[in-house]
Amino acid sequence: MPADRNKGMWNPKEETMTKEEKRTRDQKELVKIFRHAYNNSPFYHERFKKAGLTPEDVKTLEDLKKIPLLQKPELQEAQTKNPPFGNNLTVPLNKLSEIFISPGPIFEGVVTEEAETMLNARCKAFYSCGARPGDIVMNTFMYHMVPAGLNIHLGFRRLGCTVVPTGVGQTVYQAIIMRDLGVTVFTGTPSFLAMIGEEAKKGGIDPREDLKLELGIFSAEPLPDSLRKSLTNNFGILARQLFGTADLGTITRECPEERGMHLEESMIMEIIDLNTLEQVAPGEEGEITCTMPHKLASPIIRFRTGDATILSEEKCSCGRTSPKLMKILGRVDQLVKVKGMFVHPVNIKNVIRKHPELGNYEAIVDRPQLSDILTIRIEFEDAGKSLPKNAEAAKLELENEFKEAIRIKAVVELLEKGSITETKEKIIDLRKME
Repeated sequence: MPADRNKGMWNPKEETMTKEEKRTRDQKELVKIFRHAYNNSPFYHERFKKAGLTPEDVKTLEDLKKIPLLQKPELQEAQTKNPPFGNNLTVPLNKLSEIFISPGPIFEGVVTEEAETMLNARCKAFYSCGARPGDIVMNTFMYHMVPAGLNIHLGFRRLGCTVVPTGVGQTVYQAIIMRDLGVTVFTGTPSFLAMIGEEAKKGGIDPREDLKLELGIFSAEPLPDSLRKSLTNNFGILARQLFGTADLGTITRECPEERGMHLEESMIMEIIDLNTLEQVAPGEEGEITCTMPHKLASPIIRFRTGDATILSEEKCSCGRTSPKLMKILGRVDQLVKVKGMFVHPVNIKNVIRKHPELGNYEAIVDRPQLSDILTIRIEFEDAGKSLPKNAEAAKLELENEFKEAIRIKAVVELLEKGSITETKEKIIDLRKME
């Protein structure tokens, strides 16, 4: 494995900006994109005018909170009423370099100027995760309609890598391609690489010995520690992650420290309280909200992603100065606040998946007296078997693991298989509103 996968930066000038330099840049870019949207996007012009704003009302970063927050359903509604772009296109249609259809569906137009900024962001991300010029990259993200596959492809190509655009599917053949071409970097979802590894073994290919894979760069799914360790052991790779959305592109990237993901410097990021919608302090849970100063064709200003996180401004020994998202807590519409802490089904599932003997679960939040109680009921996978004699020890172990994962005490109940009815709602809140 090349020694330099954990060293260096793609764009040191941007990645080591001081806090004051970043603030100055953000303020300038905010004023620019606000006025651009006000004057050129009928969608935003109407929103801003309704909020009582004029082009002169946003002059500093403090004025950001004056701007109305935007959610994806509003974009969907606008595009339904005024197809295809919902009056949020600032250039003629034939001046766009690409048009993507993101999940929603949402039409998204791109011009060359903003595409360059997004390419730079991806190069910083891939380099931070360990990719280097000369790598042979298997890109398994989807190329059809959505921006992921093509944008990631172009980013690796700009980095100086050779890209193998396989997309999804054909699991066995993916392993053969990986072996025959000497692929050194995999990018896609962690679950897909795990699946490729299993199919490779069935076909007589040892993922660790027969492949030249050195690095996995993952996104679109969580990468819990247990899965990271499994992929590292099975393939002998570095496993790193990115976080992004179809609407915004790459938002954060991991560095060699593997302790949180650095924010992309071209964005103006806010973490807002789910109730007050005010910006929260570092270390507190909130929703990721982004303004994209470089998105000129179809502006995105104060966009609520629907993803919850915790921000850290602690200094990172990798040398990058941008703050980090310590973890993605999950979708805000699935979050439940218990004893002041947000709990998400993915946090519970991450603990359960460490134990193959455990299966279906449900979490119940109640307040029988003055204090919240979280009870997590979990089935054993072994059908027809009674609970083991050491069930009490298993309960205590799980309660400790849940406390570490969700930062509050949970009561664990172990049940036999078939005891829980499968539902979409994994956290059931029985508390009565006062």
